Amino acid sequence: MSNLKRLGVVLLVVAVAAAVAVSFKGSDVMDRAIILGMGVDRAEEGITLTCEIVSPGNGTEQVGTFSKIVTVTGRTINIAIQNIAQVTGKEASLGQCVVLVLGQDYYENVDFSDLTDYFINHHSFKESAVVCCCEGKAESLFNKGNALAQSMSIAISTALLDQAEKIAVTNNSMLQYARSQNELSRTGFLNRVKFVPSQNTDGNLPDKELGYIAYRELCVFRDSNYVTTLDAELTAGMSLFLPEVYGETFVSYKDEVTRTVQVTNKDVKLNPDGKGGFDAQINLTVRYGRTDSEEVSGPVTAKNDKEISQKILDDVAEQARRIAENYLAAQVKYNFDLLKFHEAYRRKQGSSDALSQKPMSEFPVKLSVQVTES
Repeated sequence: MSNLKRLGVVLLVVAVAAAVAVSFKGSDVMDRAIILGMGVDRAEEGITLTCEIVSPGNGTEQVGTFSKIVTVTGRTINIAIQNIAQVTGKEASLGQCVVLVLGQDYYENVDFSDLTDYFINHHSFKESAVVCCCEGKAESLFNKGNALAQSMSIAISTALLDQAEKIAVTNNSMLQYARSQNELSRTGFLNRVKFVPSQNTDGNLPDKELGYIAYRELCVFRDSNYVTTLDAELTAGMSLFLPEVYGETFVSYKDEVTRTVQVTNKDVKLNPDGKGGFDAQINLTVRYGRTDSEEVSGPVTAKNDKEISQKILDDVAEQARRIAENYLAAQVKYNFDLLKFHEAYRRKQGSSDALSQKPMSEFPVKLSVQVTES
């Protein structure tokens, strides 16, 4: 880069920094409690709101920026957010909120459509914020931040936005969830997260609790009411029907050896059969699981053959068929429609009251699963 270009870049950076500095007043930031994450629990009268707040220190507070957990109560979400000002002495700011977590007693027993309406229409709550449920109380989850050695809000949002992109079913949009409750089947889901204690210990602090965030469960809602929770295996069964979700792994014990097989591609066809049911075809392309070092710098294990035996392919197909059938059985048992069976028939026949009220037991599925090597 020439000296002239370097000077141009420097001047541009200075100009942008000056523009940003002019657009903000120092007192504006100092007077705000910036909320990174919120947790909502049911209270005797209204809700309990737990917030992770980033607040620039001033006055008697420490100098610099730090986060803290604040818990307030209110008859409504609006009043609870206003009460944050009483606790912190600063106006609550939702513009940087990255996650909203609903506690178990709340989402299982409360129609929270008013809460979703509030945040969908809030002028500063971002559409990109992650919305999810949790096991137990949201207040307890947020207070586990020290066990993760990082912000609980960022840990949850990172897991659901980044790590789960190709290995788990995710629904991070509050607007998408709200719309699902008004569609033909009136069925939707939110991810469920939970804190899992770790067996590891900190050598310097052996009594300190450690753990991680698990996120491969789903809470199902129909007509704004809680239906059931899908565990990790049922969620994996659902993911098999979703072409955009891949990266599933299977473990086979055939041929007297333990092999990890990973899905690298997927072709899914789920079509009405014209008789009231569906033909479902799931075609998986797989390969042996490899370590990163093996892919980059050559084999690091004794066995390096590339062919997957037919026994292993058949075993993986049987495993995939089993978890897919278990998921379909759960749809019938709890009468929810996350795969949009009703919508598929609406496109063919048009909307009707009879179709919207049709139970999942009246949508038989003929399922076939094939597995081939990549």
